[in-house]
Amino acid sequence: MPHHDTTALSGTIQHVFAHRFTLEADGAVHLADLGPKGAEAFPLAAGLAVTLEGERRPSEIKVARIATPGRDPVEIHHKKPNHPGKSRSDAPVDPAAALAAVTAAGWTPTGEPRPKPKHVEVLARRDDGAWTELHVDASGAIYKEKAPDAAKWGAALNGGAALA
Repeated sequence: MPHHDTTALSGTIQHVFAHRFTLEADGAVHLADLGPKGAEAFPLAAGLAVTLEGERRPSEIKVARIATPGRDPVEIHHKKPNHPGKSRSDAPVDPAAALAAVTAAGWTPTGEPRPKPKHVEVLARRDDGAWTELHVDASGAIYKEKAPDAAKWGAALNGGAALA
């Protein structure tokens, strides 16, 4: 996760774009973001002299605190983005284990499983339902179900015997 420096600036708001604004400070123009809730708590207007503190990002300053003479300072709490960690292993997947996982989940596989670098593709169906291409990861989780490609699964789709 990148580390962003904090900064403090005093200057004049030049332009307002919803919850973002440009601030002229120290002879430079900076783009700052209050966020929608911050803009509700601290109404912005061109020409307003402000002092702000925030996290400097490559494209803008995420304002954490903003103040102007005659008003109480406003603290702004931005939601941190939720970037979940890697969910699946890069470990090779055993085709036999993938078939066992598919069967345990109530599917009836047919044809040969197709190993890929990070998953195994299995053609299967439930009861007499439609054939489905399943993607199974190293943990045995079926993480994707999609309509099978006839060019890829042709022989298995055309009456292939189910694996037991």
